[in-house]
Amino acid sequence: MTVKKQAGKAEPDWLQKKRQLATLLQSHFPVLPGQEQWLPWQTTSCTGQENGGWLRHAGTYTALPLEEAVWDYSELLQEDLMEKALRWQDNQLFAAHLANIDSGQFIYVPDDCQLTVPLEFTGQGCLANPHNVIIVGARSQVTIDERLMVKSAQGLFAGTEILLGAGARVEYRQANDLRAPVVYTAVHAYQAHEATLDLHLVVANQGAVTVSTSNFLDGAGSEWTTTALLDPGDTGQLRFIPVADGFGQGSHADLTTYINDQGQGQVKLTPFKTGSGEPLPLKSTVIRKSGAAKWPLSLTGVR
Repeated sequence: MTVKKQAGKAEPDWLQKKRQLATLLQSHFPVLPGQEQWLPWQTTSCTGQENGGWLRHAGTYTALPLEEAVWDYSELLQEDLMEKALRWQDNQLFAAHLANIDSGQFIYVPDDCQLTVPLEFTGQGCLANPHNVIIVGARSQVTIDERLMVKSAQGLFAGTEILLGAGARVEYRQANDLRAPVVYTAVHAYQAHEATLDLHLVVANQGAVTVSTSNFLDGAGSEWTTTALLDPGDTGQLRFIPVADGFGQGSHADLTTYINDQGQGQVKLTPFKTGSGEPLPLKSTVIRKSGAAKWPLSLTGVR
């Protein structure tokens, strides 16, 4: 992130210190299998090229490029940036991602806000570590479309964090175009009690892609429903890793995975499970396009 503000400083002190801490402690964290495909990173992948397409809005809700939000919403992001959903302390790869975030989207929807028109952001450019932070307050309702068009000459890590307050209702639809030798895309969420997240993912890359989805359902009556469409084409090598955690009466997580297995590409599925062993009710269904089941046109149409 390179926008300069306040006496020529590129970013606030708290973020500089947080990046430095992630770098210093990285070697003490667990090794994520396969992380050598992304480590070490170069500091930039496309020097001199402009990035853009980020949503800007002020009023009922706020939307800013992340490099500006770290100044204008410092207190909020100090608490939430890679702390509750996509946690930088979980492994060496995540710590390195925090240390090297180079752009992204910030959206903040305050409490008791009902947005009837979907929000869409279409960030694009040459980036190695784009990162989005979406915060939706208590009892608010919103639909958000993420449509990144990002390329990198090296390993690409694209992270999205979705944080929901109590009783929030969010539909989040991601259909990105990510081009790199190897791609790691993480969509991780945190939900307070009685919050609902309906997540739609479309992954149709031709190369090697790892997709990590994770959610912590914090309290009673919280629901997470995910629909993932995985299309490796003829050359793709897709790995899908879904994890849920949490506790509370009435909380549950459901996953439906659609796989287009008509080409020569391959999809490797990791069983949908809890990360901590909590007795959270989970349901997982896998549907292949070559079978008799109806293919979801609502998903294929978002690309």
